[in-house]
Amino acid sequence: MSKATERLEQLQKQEAQLKARIQREKAKISASSRKERTGKLVAWGVAVEQLLADETFKGEWWKLQCQRVLSGRTLERALVEDLTPEAEEA
Repeated sequence: MSKATERLEQLQKQEAQLKARIQREKAKISASSRKERTGKLVAWGVAVEQLLADETFKGEWWKLQCQRVLSGRTLERALVEDLTPEAEEA
């Protein structure tokens, strides 16, 4: 095997290692982004639950807002139960 061929094989091996390393870094970034988004969604969920528990909160307003921005199955999930605190007490 010539020196040029050996060098080419060595460079190809380094390239494969670098591509694998890049892929691992991309996966780390993606996982971090998902965790950050999940945390944000949980925080918003807590805020919405607290609003819905407030007796002065207008559930009908919330329902209209959901209908304005959601559709299909997502809207069904958001409105699966009555939103007013009085409905929970009944």
